[in-house]
Amino acid sequence: MSFEIIWHKNFYGISWAYEKDRLVVSIVFEDKDEAVRIAEKVKQWSEKFTRLTIIEKENGEYSLCSYQDPQISKTKTNIGLFRTGMIQAGGYEQVKPLILEKPPLLQIAFAKDVRDMKTYEQISPLITLRKCRIISESDLKKQEFFYEKAAEADHSDIA
Repeated sequence: MSFEIIWHKNFYGISWAYEKDRLVVSIVFEDKDEAVRIAEKVKQWSEKFTRLTIIEKENGEYSLCSYQDPQISKTKTNIGLFRTGMIQAGGYEQVKPLILEKPPLLQIAFAKDVRDMKTYEQISPLITLRKCRIISESDLKKQEFFYEKAAEADHSDIA
């Protein structure tokens, strides 16, 4: 069993929705085959050990990091989702209070045309996230954010 996480970073972005009285974070892919592959892996995550961390950057951007804790996972390979360079304005400012109130749900989505919401398709079921945290960039120095720091350090590579 490996404690390493293979980070998937080449998705288009995220969208926010509200469903079943909870905020939903949709990880949006432009490649349907890739979305299906990732959804199959994410569906296997145990809701007891799922994490979502939003890292607020000093430059006004934020990163999103989601994974299943590999120290507890029973799978041979562990994947995580990571995206950086998103702006802390507009949609993020509106959903931040909802994130702080109750951990959101996660889903994998495909968009034939990312500019047209009518082309969005839900690929995975809604996945419960056990632990959701909003941290500052300086918090990455703490040991408890080891995997988030690893994703940030490795963000120039695309898995």
